[in-house]
Formats: sequence, C-alpha cells, structure tokens
Amino acid sequence: MTEPVLTMAMSESDRTQKLLSGARRLPGFGLEARHETIEQIFIEQISNAAYDISELSLASYLIAKGGGDERLTAVPVFLSRAFRHNAIYVRADSPWRHPSELKGRRFGFPEYQMTAAVWVRGLFREEWGIGTDDMEWFTFRPERVPVDIPATLAEGDLFEALLEGRVDAVMSARRPPAKFFPASGDGGAIRRLMPDVWDEERAYYGRTGIFPIMHLVSLKADTVRRYPELPRQLYDLMLGVKNDGVAALLETIKNQTSDPWLWESVERSALLTDGDLWPYGVAANWPQIVKFMGYLRADGLLKRELALEEVFHPSVLHT
Repeated sequence: MTEPVLTMAMSESDRTQKLLSGARRLPGFGLEARHETIEQIFIEQISNAAYDISELSLASYLIAKGGGDERLTAVPVFLSRAFRHNAIYVRADSPWRHPSELKGRRFGFPEYQMTAAVWVRGLFREEWGIGTDDMEWFTFRPERVPVDIPATLAEGDLFEALLEGRVDAVMSARRPPAKFFPASGDGGAIRRLMPDVWDEERAYYGRTGIFPIMHLVSLKADTVRRYPELPRQLYDLMLGVKNDGVAALLETIKNQTSDPWLWESVERSALLTDGDLWPYGVAANWPQIVKFMGYLRADGLLKRELALEEVFHPSVLHT
C-alpha cells in the first residue's frame, strides 16, 4: 500500500533539518517539504490551512482559536523561541538606553499581533512600567488575522522609518540590514536599545524561568481526523530530532556552526536552564502559554483564556 504523503512547511534549523531533508522519516507517511519564507508559511496556514503540518506563530494560532477557527490543531513542539529584549532598536544617536525611558514615544512593529510584539508589550507592562496606552504604536504590514488594534498602519520599511525619525524605536524579529547594523552590533546607524541586553535577558530568565515561545507546530484538523495517530507520532519524532540537534551542538570533534565559542555558549545555557535548553511538551510549557494568553487578552486580541484541550490535540496532553 502506498504511504499517504503529507505537505509540511517549516523553517530550517537543527530542530527541523533532518525532517526537511528526509534523513528522518515519519513512520507510515511520506513528507513533502514546501519551501517558503516563514512569513508566507504563516499567512498560508492561518488563512487557508494550506499544509498538513506547519510551523505557525503562537499568537496567530491562539487568536484564530479564540475566534472559533477549528481548522487547525497543534502539538507542543516549539520550533522558535527567543528573548526579545535584544530585538528592540533605536537610532545610534538616540538618548535612550532602557525601555522604561520610552514612555510616550512612537514605537514600531512589523505587525501588532505577531508573537514577538505581544511578548514585548507584555514586557513593557510587567517589567518596565509602561502601559499599552502610554505609547503611540505603528505597524508596517497588514495583520495576518483580522483584529482591531490601537496602531497606525504606516507606509514603507520599518528600519527606514526609524532612521527617518518617523518612529523613535522599533521591535523586529529580523536583524536590521548590515548597512545599518554591522555583525558586531556596534558602529552602525542603528543600535540595540539596551547596551547590556544579553545580561538583561539572562536576568529575566533567572527571575521568571521563561524562554519565550514564538512558534509551535500546527496540523490540519481534517488530516488529523483521517490519521488520529499522527499528532503523537509527529511529536515523538520531532522531540527526538530536537534532542539529537542539542547533542550535536556539544560534539567537540566538529563545531556544528561557525561560532568559535559555541561550546562555551551551550554549556553556559545548559547550566542556566538545568540542562533542558529547548523544552518541548505540555508540562514544561503550559504555564508560559497561559501567561502569554494573558498578554493577548491585555492587548484585546483574545477574549478569553483557552483551555489546554482547545489548544493541543488530546494525544499530546500528557507530554
């Protein structure tokens, strides 16, 4: 019997590369990898449920679920996590050195609802004492899920708007272009807001235990109805791929990246995280997702907190 072939769209990382290349297989299924930008993957999946399996913005998924969209389900595989303190930028000549100084300023995001933006506004409220009404917000592309937002949709490029003085600070998950922000992070027309940002992030993690989730893995509900064993099989497979990827980072016979001090970084991260650098599963992550839903509600993007059973497929609730 011919194996069913499932479409799959994910960004490439040590958490996905073996799946995308076919080096690791999902028993009983063929996987057809679709190669798109992460922004295009999100738009196609949240708008059209275009892929059987797809990486997806945590915020967009929860907002859609909260609005009654049942076309997707998910497993607690978190392909992107990132501290976003380092993603706040100002002009090099800016007088500001800390987010608490930005009250009343003009702040730009690519999108208001994007997961990184939700985390940053939560940080403004909880960590830096600035409420949603204390800032003037601007966005630079249409929202991927229709939502009412207190932001002005601006024209042009986010970083050019910053350099032109149309906004005072921005948050961007993507690094500014090298012509504005060199590899060292120093000496360009744009700089990070906080000079000691890496220490700020480690201190935040030490206080909260939160390594912010950005993306999860979604599955088309119609596909799961045909193959109810799929979500748990996929979770188990992707957990193994991630664990193998972390182990490879520690293999000193060959550096897995072009970073000369990779092993120092990984060992330091392992110490700070009690050995689980990149946790998957419900038990380790549900409290953080509940907190994130609180941020969505404070932003007016989610009307109620979703139950665990609404967010993840039943087969993975005890992971």
